[in-house]
Parts: sequence; structure tokens; C-alpha cells
Amino acid sequence: MHRFIPLILIFAFIITACENKESEKPKIVKISQKVPDPVKALQNKIASAISKIKPSVVTILSKSGGGKTPIIFRFSDEIPPVENESLGSGFVLKKDNKYLYIVTNSHVIEKAKFITIRFSNNYKTEAKIVGKDAKSDIALLKVEISKEVSHINPVKIGDPKKLKLGYFVISGGSPYNLGLSFTIGIISALNRNLGISAYENYIQTDAAINPGDSGGPLFNIDGEVVGMNTAIIQTGQGLSFALPISTVVEIADQLLKYGKVRRGWLGILVQDLPESVRKKYRLKYGVQVIKVFKNSPAYTAGIKSGDIVLSIKGKKISSPSELKYIVSQLKPEENVIVELIRKGQKHKIEVKIKELVDKK
Repeated sequence: MHRFIPLILIFAFIITACENKESEKPKIVKISQKVPDPVKALQNKIASAISKIKPSVVTILSKSGGGKTPIIFRFSDEIPPVENESLGSGFVLKKDNKYLYIVTNSHVIEKAKFITIRFSNNYKTEAKIVGKDAKSDIALLKVEISKEVSHINPVKIGDPKKLKLGYFVISGGSPYNLGLSFTIGIISALNRNLGISAYENYIQTDAAINPGDSGGPLFNIDGEVVGMNTAIIQTGQGLSFALPISTVVEIADQLLKYGKVRRGWLGILVQDLPESVRKKYRLKYGVQVIKVFKNSPAYTAGIKSGDIVLSIKGKKISSPSELKYIVSQLKPEENVIVELIRKGQKHKIEVKIKELVDKK
């Protein structure tokens, strides 16, 4: 009797194993929905981004004394032809209990006596200048909040540091006063220096920008603003340039706080590294000091002509324009470390930055 027990156990094990294998068979599920179309999904994403940002994009008309401009730039037939008119775009960057704050290019309102803002719902109102900065080509305006624009919120700010070549971007503005228009393109290049401004770090894109688009937003397909449209190369095609939004926000904050931009001053004149110096010290970056201005922060700290500046505040310096841009971002009275090479020896010198005073 007992010898039949192992046989029963073996039989039971075989049955259990078969049941487990049966349960391991893949279940066939019928697909009731189609696979999403990636092109349609992208289109919907772009449309959603435009829909989010559209209420915050504005048309800007500034009027000043002077001659008559071409009719295509005319804001409306109500404007007297004896006044000079300038057309541009902008977007709402900030908001408080009383005002909407709008950023645009400084050249859009350069000689303005009167500034009119038109919103996407065609509501028009007068704007006042909070401050403008010709060096960065950024201006900050404000309009009183009324019931017609009380629902409008500032744009969502993106991170320009996350941009990569080939990323999709969308440009918004009012070309030729046709009303709000949007174009799409890709990031063509980053950190462009065109030589048209003292402080540059442009985002290059092939999204179409036309007269009237200056000051409009450049945003990603998530509806986050990453730049402000500023310039085009008229003789080229698909060559558009935008200021990084980080620069725009920083300048706007200073304009709101001080009514002007307070820039740092180091007080040195530099040149690209001579090839002989580069090879001698095996350097991949750096600039050479050719002049130190008397009574400047650099002079007080002991920086000398011939020194090779490697970095300021931990940021590597590769060209004179890069040094100028980095120093411009420093705050007056800020203490920074300048790393340099003098006679083959590395030194770290602490410098107290002063405010750059424009000579008029």
C-alpha cells in the first residue's frame, strides 16, 4: 500500500505542472484602438503651445515726431500721417495687482512719445516705459490691468540651457501689422555673437521673423518662452536671432527695480591669446590683458598687463567678447575670484567689482 504513495505524488506533481504551464500561456488581447499618429500628436502639441501663449503676446505701436513711414507699418487709419510710427511685438513677463509688465526690444520704442499696446482680443491701451537698455536691446513697459486683460497671465519661462541644436521652436509676433502670427523652426546655433551689440549671446533659429516681430517670444513646443526675437540678417534666409530669456528676465528685473541696468566693471582691456603664448603654456582657453585702467577694480586688486585671465567667478574665458559678457553680468560691489597666469604661475585674485558708468 505504501509503495503506491510515491506514484500518487508523482502523478499529482505532473498535473500541477501542466496547470502551471497552461496558466503561463500568453493571453491574446485584441487591440481596439489604433496606434497614435506621431505627426498628428506633434501638431496637436504645437497647437496647444500656441494656444497657451497667444493671450500673452502683444502688438506694440510707438509714435514719435518725424516723417511718415510706409503704409504697411501703419497701425490703423486713425493715426495722423504726420507722426513717425514704429511697429513691434512683445509679451507679458510679469504681473502684479495693478499692472501687466511687457518686454520688447529697446529699438521698438527708442524715440517713442506714445505707445499703444494691442492684445490678442483686440483690446488697445496706452503703455508707459518702466525702463529701457540700449546695450542689451531690452525694454520693459507696463499697462494698467482692466477687465479686458485681467485674465492674462505672464508667459511660462523655459530654460535656455536645455536647448539643443535641432530642437523645435516657435516664434510669435505681428509681422507687418497683420495681426498675431506664428512660425516654426529649429535651433540652428547657440551663443552667437553678431557684433551688433555690446552684450550678445544669441539663439539662432530658422523660424521666420519679419519686420514687426521684434520683441516677440521664441518658445518651445511645451509653451515655455526661451528667448525674445531681436534680429535677422536681411540678405539671408532662415537666419533669425533671439536673446535668451534668462538675459531678458535679468535685465527686466533690474529695469523694474532701478529703472536702469547696473552692470559690473572690471577695468581691463584684453586680446585673444597669441599662438606663441597658447603653445608655451598649452592653454585651451584664456585671454591676455593688454591694459589695466587706473583706479579700476582690476588695478586695485593687482591685475597687470600681460596677465592671462583664465576664468572669472569660475566661468572660463575664451575670447574678449566672452569676458565682456561675463563681466556685464556681475553685480556692483560683488567680490569675485579671477584666476590668471602670471609668468607661468597660476594665481587667484579677489576683485571687488564696481558699477560701469556710461560716458555720454
